[in-house]
Amino acid sequence: MKNMRLWDIVLMNVTAIIGLRWLPVAAQYGAASTSYWILAALVFFIPLGLISSELATTWPDQGGMYIWVRKAYGEKSAFITSWFYWLCNLFYFPSILTASAVVIAFLIDPALKNNKLYVCSSVLVIFWILTLFNFKSLKTGKWLSNLSGSVGTILPGLTIIGLGVMSSLFWRRPVPTDFSLCSWLPSLGSTAGLSNFSMLMFAMAGIELTPILAGETENPQKTFPRATVISALIIAGVYIIATTALTLIISPEKIGAASGVMDATKLLADELQIKYLVGAMAVMILIGNFGGISVWIVCPIKMLFESTKQGVFPQAVTRLNREGMPQNALLIQAVFMTIIVLLTSFFPSVDAIYQALVLMATITYFIPYLLMFGAFIKLRKSFPDAVRPYRVPGAAPGAWAVTILGFSSVLLAIGLSFVPSGTFDTKMALYLNELGIGLGPLAFGLLGFMIYWTYEWRLGIDPESEV
Repeated sequence: MKNMRLWDIVLMNVTAIIGLRWLPVAAQYGAASTSYWILAALVFFIPLGLISSELATTWPDQGGMYIWVRKAYGEKSAFITSWFYWLCNLFYFPSILTASAVVIAFLIDPALKNNKLYVCSSVLVIFWILTLFNFKSLKTGKWLSNLSGSVGTILPGLTIIGLGVMSSLFWRRPVPTDFSLCSWLPSLGSTAGLSNFSMLMFAMAGIELTPILAGETENPQKTFPRATVISALIIAGVYIIATTALTLIISPEKIGAASGVMDATKLLADELQIKYLVGAMAVMILIGNFGGISVWIVCPIKMLFESTKQGVFPQAVTRLNREGMPQNALLIQAVFMTIIVLLTSFFPSVDAIYQALVLMATITYFIPYLLMFGAFIKLRKSFPDAVRPYRVPGAAPGAWAVTILGFSSVLLAIGLSFVPSGTFDTKMALYLNELGIGLGPLAFGLLGFMIYWTYEWRLGIDPESEV
């Protein structure tokens, strides 16, 4: 029996993509934040959604991006795609889990947010609990995703929007942000503007995640195009309107001084004198974070698992439990996460590594997109007669247009990851920061190639051939 339906896919998209922690960072650019969100949606989110929908409905097989790249370029490229897609999480999990630990600190003692022992311990406990939670079938994970999508993401987003509207229209508070015509233009010529644009593209990534579950979705040929359109409207709407709502209440300068969404919420609560806002927002955001992490714990592992069927990894890694979940692979992922968190605990502060983790996650996450966009055009040529219940509009010119736009935006995002967004005491510190951002994805990427080369050597497979 197939468990996933239209609104299950929509809510999983909303849960996996929307991160309210991006709102105060985007809002520090004032009215221009709307232009940044719209630009990121046009050059990246929409092309990605259109291409993902066509690929998912044409080849609705379990594995998503891995399947598409394999059909276009072969087994090795598919393995590297799923490898990088999974690796992203090793950098991404610590950042979102750190944000969750900080949110919990606001419920206990805000001073704990700077305590490395507390933060690292909380990160490990939360991640291991969610890992064990996902040993069960997708029915269990779906329940958490639906709850977090509505209560943990949409509801706090609507709360922020409602407070912004009430502040300006009903309470008649002065709007602290400049909304003149020139203020709406993005400052792409500045270092901060470039870094912001790359970050907002990363914040919108993930629409291709749910097609990985096409094999467990009812009528995927119709479900995915509809889910993509609905998800796009919800996600873009929440991001743009909620960011604008923050700028109606708090000046961009104050938002820029905040370290995260809870700092911005506390500033908002202090200005409006709403006693329980911080606690209520913390609980809602925690539900959203836990649901989002739960989705990301399982889906990339399932994609990587598709490549392990050919014997790339030992059979013990690929074995499924009674519920059909890759339990051993989930445990190995949790061990890797534990090692990374323990290593990061030796840095002066968690904040010192947060930005580097996000940038390395951006690079490793966007590399598979390059292969996916290329695979889309190749599959159009290699399988012209394949039944495509949904096609990117505009025939061949339309397909090429969205591919070039999406491919170029991804290359831009990877390049912008190396643009310094902060200040450094010395040039050596700057160089070390850039070197670290590049070496992390490079080293893990080479490890993936070595694993596959070892597999080919063990079976005597010609490296120039593809199965």
